[in-house]
Amino acid sequence: MAEKQSQLNGAYYGPSIPPQDQSYQRRGRSRSCCYCLFKTFKLHVTDAKLTKFNFTTNNNILQYKLDLNISLRNPNKNVTIYFDKIKANALYEGQRFDTESLTELGFKVDHRSTHFLNATFAGQQLIELDAHEISDFNEEKSAGVYGIDLRFYLCIRIRIGDFITGKYKPKVKCELEVPLSSKGNSSTARFETTRCHIYYLIARNHRYV
Repeated sequence: MAEKQSQLNGAYYGPSIPPQDQSYQRRGRSRSCCYCLFKTFKLHVTDAKLTKFNFTTNNNILQYKLDLNISLRNPNKNVTIYFDKIKANALYEGQRFDTESLTELGFKVDHRSTHFLNATFAGQQLIELDAHEISDFNEEKSAGVYGIDLRFYLCIRIRIGDFITGKYKPKVKCELEVPLSSKGNSSTARFETTRCHIYYLIARNHRYV
């Protein structure tokens, strides 16, 4: 596995993030910003390490330990992005088994820059799998690779020159194929960097500074 990236919960250094403002501003400008937002940032899961993923059929308990490295890329020339909130849900067979917050402190990503995050999902959770889903689990167990989905719920703002948008709330979907890696049971498969997809947006409360 690649070297672990810095944890997010360290101190944030640099210019302070402008406070959110409830004032109403130009509707036409906000509409154009909404259209361009689809290309504003890119999110990839660059590495994943799954060291536990056990499902017990007699009590429907899933035990898991999943570590992720995530990159957020701002490819734009004149756009700064403020990430006020990121929440991540981990799902198996469409059922959520854990939720983690990735933003104890807000942070910004300057133009043409990349920010790195780490996420860890660990514990146990009751999930109900039907006979077909249990069969799928057993097939994945034999192969040593599990299909795990992520859903990211973000609250961001965008700065273009002196103009700062209000809240955008993109939702991001990632479909991962994660090999199991543990003592005495290591899959020959390797995790491949996975690009995630933005699929929903809302915007409101824009302002100038």
